[in-house]
Order: sequence, then C-alpha cells, then structure tokens
Amino acid sequence: MSRVTLQEIADHLGISKFAVSRALTGKPGVSEDTRRNVLSIAEEFGYIARRTKVTSQSIEVIFHDRSVANRELWIDVQHGIEMEATRFGCSMAVRWTDDHRIIERLEAASLGFILVGPQEPRMFDAALDSAVPAVVVAHIVPELYRMDQITATDVEAGVFVAKFLHQLGHRRMVYAHGQLGYPGRYARLRGFSEAIAELDGAQLREIAFKEDYFAADLRGAVMKMADDGFEPTAIFCGSDGVAVTVVSELMRMGISVPDDISVVGHADYPIATQVSPNLTTIHMPHKQMGIAAVRQLLSRIGLNGQLNDLPPQRLSLVPHLVKRQSTGPAATQSWKTKI
Repeated sequence: MSRVTLQEIADHLGISKFAVSRALTGKPGVSEDTRRNVLSIAEEFGYIARRTKVTSQSIEVIFHDRSVANRELWIDVQHGIEMEATRFGCSMAVRWTDDHRIIERLEAASLGFILVGPQEPRMFDAALDSAVPAVVVAHIVPELYRMDQITATDVEAGVFVAKFLHQLGHRRMVYAHGQLGYPGRYARLRGFSEAIAELDGAQLREIAFKEDYFAADLRGAVMKMADDGFEPTAIFCGSDGVAVTVVSELMRMGISVPDDISVVGHADYPIATQVSPNLTTIHMPHKQMGIAAVRQLLSRIGLNGQLNDLPPQRLSLVPHLVKRQSTGPAATQSWKTKI
C-alpha cells in the first residue's frame, strides 16, 4: 500500500496541502476547525509524517546552474527575493543544482522553496511533493501544474510593441530573436506576430543569430529581405543585448537608427542607456517578480495574507514601454541606396 500524502488529505478536505502541513505541525495560519479536521482525516488515512518541525526561517532559492543564476534577468529576480525576505525577517540561501533530492534534504529547515528560471521536471516534481510550499519564477511551467508561478506578460509585451510601431507608420517589421531557445523570446514573438496579423498592411519577418552578439548574421539577412522586396523599417529584438548588436551593425552598414530603421529592445537593462542612440525598450519588472515570489510563498504558510484555501496561481506582472531615441516615424525613402 502506498504512503498517504499531504496532497491526498488536502484533496479530501478541499484545502491546500500547505494548510494541511501547518495543521499537522501545529503552526499558525489555519483555523482550529481546519486543524481538527486535518488531524482527524490524517489519523483515519494512516498518515505518517516524514519530516520534523521547521527549525529555521530560511527561504531556499534554487537555480538550475550558475550560468542561469548569472544572467542579468535572474540576478534582478534574486535581488528582489533578497530584499523582500529581509523585510520579513527571513534568511535566504541560494543553491545552484539540478539534483532534485536537495528538496527533501532541505525542507525540514525551510519555510519553502523559490525555483528561479528553467528547471528539470524532476525538480518541479520534488518541490510539488514537498511538505513546504514552492513558488516558481520562470516563463513556463508544465500545463495545469499545481504550483504558484510568477512571471511577466511577455505575450502582451509583443502585442504592445507591434501596435506602438504600427502607430508610428511602420508596416514592414522584423523580429530579431538573437540566439534561439529562450521561452520568453518565443512568447514575445507570439504576441508580436498575432498583433501584426491583425494590423492593416503590416508584415513580419524573423531573424535568428548563432549568438546574441553575432552581428554577421544580421547584415546578410537584412540585405536578402531588401533584395526580395521587403525593406524593413523597424526591428523588435528578443533582448536589449540583441538590440545593441542590431543597432551597432545597422550603423556599420550605413543605416541610420531611427531615421531609416527603428529598433526596440526588451528588458531595460543598463546597457539600454549605454548605447547611442539610447534604446526604446520594454521595462521588465524583474526585481518585483522576486518580491512577488516571496509574498506568495509566505502567503501560502499564513505569514502574509491567506492563500491556503485557494488553488495555485499564475501571477503575471505587467511591464511598460520606455521610449528613448532608437524609435521614430517610419522612413518614407529607401535606405538601400546608402549601402
């Protein structure tokens, strides 16, 4: 006979497994009626606790590896986590590992887990099976996964940029992925392409690079488009780093930004104002995503509001456009004569 889990008790009572966990360990955050019901059903089901009481106030932050943790996006998220954990008087420990067994090793001394960035499926499953809550800060999670997720509205960002450029008169637009393989970039492309399909006279092409800073791929792709009768007047880039590559290479080609081609970045990293012209870009609330993750985690254990009786949530924070010097009205004359 398989071991009875917290989730089975929670499903039977129609509450969250974290409410069950707090009831069984005598912690605040649940009513006395809920506590009595949980203890009664746990006894009836023959539940055997697998962990001892929480012995610290640590929030465990887990990255898949150091290369993920060192990306500017996830550094900003980590900063937000640290700020909010400190505000609530919690310590924070950061781990870089793809070993899912770390969840069981750490849960007895943890308030909960925040999984940041891409993770292996086994890490998701281990966190989901844990007696303490877990929140994931990432672009995607498995479908209908019973775990809170903090992300940003990438699809909406793509829609907004398409409409913004269209209002400036741009009709031939390009999406520059940079290096392929990043889920957020695909989500932004989805919104961008869906919007362009609905906008009067708008057309879309795509460019991908071997690496984000591999400018050689851009020149040939842009010239081939122009030779085929599609002379782009605006480029939306998968990141600010890609946008800097695009702006630099266009200027080397003799193409003016934004007089000939407008360029929009994404994220609003410091590099956006260190290049000339300064980048128009989507400002992403990465630090606030980390703050939201801590608040969501603490809410699940009754320390910051009450989410115990609600199902898992998908919380998407809304970015905003920062207009700078790299965008302007669509050019009315061909830039091919400059090349």
